[in-house]
Amino acid sequence: MPQITAIWQIALETPLINIMVLLTVVLGGSYGLAILAFTVISRALMFPLTLRMLNSMKGLQEIQPQMAEIQKKYTDPKRRQEEVMKLYREAGVNPLGCLGPQLVQFPIFIAVYQVIRMTLGSTPEGMLALSGRLYDYPIIQNAIPLSSTWLGMDLAAQGNYFLVAAVFASMWLQQRISSSRPMATTQAASDQQRQMNTMMQWLMPAMFAWFVIATPAGVGLYWASSTIIGIILQWIFVGPGDFTWGSLIPNVVRERLGMPRLATPDQRRLASRAALTQHAEVPGGDRTESRTTDEGSGDEREDSRRGNRAGARPARPAPRPGRRRRNH
Repeated sequence: MPQITAIWQIALETPLINIMVLLTVVLGGSYGLAILAFTVISRALMFPLTLRMLNSMKGLQEIQPQMAEIQKKYTDPKRRQEEVMKLYREAGVNPLGCLGPQLVQFPIFIAVYQVIRMTLGSTPEGMLALSGRLYDYPIIQNAIPLSSTWLGMDLAAQGNYFLVAAVFASMWLQQRISSSRPMATTQAASDQQRQMNTMMQWLMPAMFAWFVIATPAGVGLYWASSTIIGIILQWIFVGPGDFTWGSLIPNVVRERLGMPRLATPDQRRLASRAALTQHAEVPGGDRTESRTTDEGSGDEREDSRRGNRAGARPARPAPRPGRRRRNH
């Protein structure tokens, strides 16, 4: 355990402390701007992983018609899973690629918490511990102590409810946009997926909002700005799905404003499933029509055969009216 702590400090925590102090000096002593700059830098460094995640999300969205066809065609769960994995390989999609940036961001989130707590420490013990972690460069050594005030906020204090609301709203919006894409699932799986999306849409923002309440406000500033950057990247590279800004207006408010009501989640789910099924059947549409026509022709032939077996005779044509003879 002590070795892991030492590796954590040497490899991640101590470099981040010095980077944060240097950014504060470069940006005119503004610790808030230093946090924003660090957020942009960290997101830029993780952009390859983020792009891979976004491409995986976009690929999953594009193969939804094929997924719907597989779900409809195969009833055996094992065979269905095999066909789904085959489809993933053929499309070059890795569902686990969506987890890369989240797995990397969480250790950075913990490290940022430690860095902000140490760099903005005001006690003599905290200043002494910080001086022992700084690199031996005058531009960094002379920057201590740092000012924690930015835009009227104390970034070292806990319980900044403005940043708590910003974190909750940005994460809720990100989850809302991510869950606004059609999923090719069965009825039971679709209901389960919808319940999971609803739970994640509220649980994840609430959990991180609680973290922000119990940590310095600088951590909330970092996480809110990082989430907003993630929303922008997702909007650019993947798209909003069926999400619209008007969908954030409740039906009660829409009725008072004279706007049309929004579809319920069940209605959106049924419409999405119908669209996916229709899209999946387009390549075989001619076959479906041909099969229907053939079935209809077969029924007519069967009726004809039944009539012949029953001794039915075709109706004779009506006789032509004869000419009257003239009496001479």
